[in-house]
Amino acid sequence: MMDFKQLLLTGMGGVVLGVAAMMLWYGQQYPARPLFVEIVNMREETLPLLKIEHGNDLSQEKILLTQLQVGETRWVTLNHEPGRGYSVEVQLPDGKKTEACVGKLSSNWVNRVIITNNGIFSKD
Repeated sequence: MMDFKQLLLTGMGGVVLGVAAMMLWYGQQYPARPLFVEIVNMREETLPLLKIEHGNDLSQEKILLTQLQVGETRWVTLNHEPGRGYSVEVQLPDGKKTEACVGKLSSNWVNRVIITNNGIFSKD
């Protein structure tokens, strides 16, 4: 027959094992990590509209940023994996648009997109 000390140790071991199993199960059920994107306006003018789009087999996401000021930096999170690429379209004050597909070759969970007078550049 088990004494109180053995019974207590067995119970504590069961609790620890149960908590570990629950954490493992919860980790499998939790959605994927977000991809963080830093957007930097290095142009000499405010950008009225910036659009980021990406998708996969099951979803499509579009994020709109408005009035991105000169020198301003904004962070966005995408429900997307690194290396799969996403589209960045910038509407300029004169109504013209410029677009680039960035992030295709990155394995990082943090990307940097820089908008300059010469175009859109990604530093991942």
